[in-house]
Amino acid sequence: MSSSGGGYAVSIFKEWLKWRKDWDSLCTRCGKCCYTRSIDSDGKVVIHYDNPCEYLDTNTNLCRVYEERFKRCNHCGKLTLYTALFNTTLPEDCPYVTTFRVWERAQDQGKDN
Repeated sequence: MSSSGGGYAVSIFKEWLKWRKDWDSLCTRCGKCCYTRSIDSDGKVVIHYDNPCEYLDTNTNLCRVYEERFKRCNHCGKLTLYTALFNTTLPEDCPYVTTFRVWERAQDQGKDN
C-alpha cells in the first residue's frame, strides 16, 4: 500500500463502500465505547471500567436503550466514518479503528519488518 495520502484515501473509500450498508455489523459489542475513556501520557486510550454509561448492561455489553440512545444519552454519539478515522478515544482494537485507520496498519507492518 502506498504511504501517500491518496493511497490511504482509496483504501478507506473501498472499505467504506464494503461496510456502509451494514455499518453496525462491524461492531463486536465489546462495550468499550460505553465507558468513560481518556488518553494517558503515552497517547494510549485508557478505559475506565468503573464508569460505564448508565444505559449499558455490563453483563451483556448491550445498550438497554439502543434505539433511543442518541436521544436519551448525552454522551452517546453516532459512530461515523469520520469518528472512526479521527476520534482519539476509540479503543485501538475497535473494529472501526482497525478497519479504517489504514495508515496505522501500515505503520504497524513497518515495525514488524
